[in-house]
Amino acid sequence: MKSKKLVLLITLFLALILPAFAMAEEPLFNGGLPIEIDADFITYEKETETYYARGSVEIRQEGVTLRTDEIILDMASGVATAKGKVTGIDEGGSTLTGVGLTFDIKAKTAVLANARLFYAEEGIYITGGVVEKTGTESYSAKEVTFTSCECEEGESPAWSFAATSADVTFGEFLTGWNARFQIKDVPVFYFPYVTVPVKRERQTGFLPSEPGFSELRGFVLDNSFFWAISDSQDATFYLDIETKRGIGVGTEYRYFRTAESYGEALLYHFSENDIGRVREFREDVDNLSRPETASNDRWRIKYRHTELLSDFLNIKADINVVSDDEYFLDFGAGGDERSLESIESNVSVTKSWNGYSLVGQLRVFNNLLDADDSETLQRLPEITLTGSDKRILNTPFYFSSESSFVNFYREEGAEGDRLDVHPRVSLPMSLNGYADFTVSFAPRGTFYVVRNHPGGTYLDRFLYDAEADLTTTFVRVFQTDGEWLSAVKHTIRPKLSYTYIPDTEQTDLPDFDSVDEIVKTNSITYSVNSTLTGKLREGGGALYHDYIYFDLSQAFDINEATRKGETEDDKKKPFKEITGELIVKPTTATVVTGKGKFDVYDSLFSSFDASFATSTGRGDSLNLAYRFVRDSTSYLEASARVRLTEPLDFIYLNRYSYDEYRSLEASYGFEYRHQCWSAQFGYTDRLEEKLLFVTFNLKGLGKLAGFEGSLTR
Repeated sequence: MKSKKLVLLITLFLALILPAFAMAEEPLFNGGLPIEIDADFITYEKETETYYARGSVEIRQEGVTLRTDEIILDMASGVATAKGKVTGIDEGGSTLTGVGLTFDIKAKTAVLANARLFYAEEGIYITGGVVEKTGTESYSAKEVTFTSCECEEGESPAWSFAATSADVTFGEFLTGWNARFQIKDVPVFYFPYVTVPVKRERQTGFLPSEPGFSELRGFVLDNSFFWAISDSQDATFYLDIETKRGIGVGTEYRYFRTAESYGEALLYHFSENDIGRVREFREDVDNLSRPETASNDRWRIKYRHTELLSDFLNIKADINVVSDDEYFLDFGAGGDERSLESIESNVSVTKSWNGYSLVGQLRVFNNLLDADDSETLQRLPEITLTGSDKRILNTPFYFSSESSFVNFYREEGAEGDRLDVHPRVSLPMSLNGYADFTVSFAPRGTFYVVRNHPGGTYLDRFLYDAEADLTTTFVRVFQTDGEWLSAVKHTIRPKLSYTYIPDTEQTDLPDFDSVDEIVKTNSITYSVNSTLTGKLREGGGALYHDYIYFDLSQAFDINEATRKGETEDDKKKPFKEITGELIVKPTTATVVTGKGKFDVYDSLFSSFDASFATSTGRGDSLNLAYRFVRDSTSYLEASARVRLTEPLDFIYLNRYSYDEYRSLEASYGFEYRHQCWSAQFGYTDRLEEKLLFVTFNLKGLGKLAGFEGSLTR
């Protein structure tokens, strides 16, 4: 029989004791919420103050369920015992199973035999012969195993850590003694002491080391220690050992003070044994075009910070300083850093208001292709004021501006201050709704105070430009009523522009940048822009996808067309290069791009960039990127991932220079994935080094081990 009074008493008792003895990071039951108990039979013995329930006992609270064969609650001793098989599950999918759960409310302890715990969020399984609760979130156990491999009870996981005894603190670590790393229950490595993470959040501790070997570096062991300072701060400390080359130490600090204030800082130092020996490995490639500026002390300082003082005022810093021009060849992360030709350090303050933006910057440049930066121009400071079109009082005219002040500094060569004032007045008009016509006039004054310049100290230039733009838009919508594509919109925007800039004497001006030489212009430019957009059915709503974007433009130089030829062979070339851009997205997973300039007289591309990227739902991908600049650059980068079988991928990367007719870097490898582990095997061929690497990763732990070895120099 069932008694409502007894159920109520048991409910009150469980509401008090179960939160203290929950076997999870959060309480298994919450005393503030109602508990429901079902059982085939429930009784109460007044003499012993004991509640007894048996037969399909089920205790439920919102999000949590505990099942057992029978349970005894001794109110006098404060001990509750669940006999038989015990099973607990929460709404997140975490489970607890075992035999004979006992908890003591007075001693605040709990014991579960043959325990098996699964934490769904981390994907971690922990088993133990006997698990004893020793604190709010801490336990000790005998004959413990730890794994992230899914397997049925009694089945051997693909990998596991086993220990004769262990202490577990959820949210932190499992610490085991007399531990073994096992593959299918076969011991592979023995550890007298081991620590593995059992955590949802980042925790302080050593990160997996990365051993390796190469002829250049010798035996390599990269070590790092992570310090979780607080919820908004952390740091990583590095100790990199290369027996034939040297030792590197560094610190990386990250902080997130508020959503408007955050940043990171890196300080790294590498002490070379012999920088000359390092260069010997690059002697066949002329040191990769970098000047030999490195000493045995190599270092890098990097600092980034963003501070949003208000919606209209922010401060940013991006500091990047290295010890030498060769630094990124040896320590760059990936091909992009290894191929850097210059770096910039920048501190800026931006103020925005009412359509205007004022930016003040300190910009320092390091030319990595020049051993001596004494002639490199630094901008200390650079101040720009930009204003968008604003109506002038109640007139039909609009005002905008692009003005700047720069102090150019360098140790050798011309330097000085330049103020460039460039306001614009425009008059937009609508031609009966069929087209938009805008004319504008912009006077421009540029003023210099120059040092070390033969043209003088105080210089100036006055000119103006006039523009006229005629644009219109054609739109047509095609209804398809397809299952997934309901409509297609085609948009065409032709534009005709005229620009006039008079010829102005500028030969005495310094040559700081493009602002110092404004060429005379009398040209007409045509352009056409077109998009093809699909309206896709997305559940009950719609998703818009641009299938095609196309832009084409060309200028006709009236000055060139009307000039008199000096000789019969002096051919006029009034048509400028055709500039075009094309983006095609046949699917959401495929994109083809092309952008270039075509010389109509030589019938050749002067520059061209093209790329292709695609991927499949099963995990295949292909990426191609090609860049061409006539008489300068011809470069292809290709990468691919091919899913050979469900767990096995082939990975390929190649950076090829058509100028040098050789590969700058090629990498081939395989990645094998299991439910709870993965491994990568690869070979990388660089100009100065050939490397073979193997890396193992365990789910829930990250990289367990890696090895990198040199086949040949």
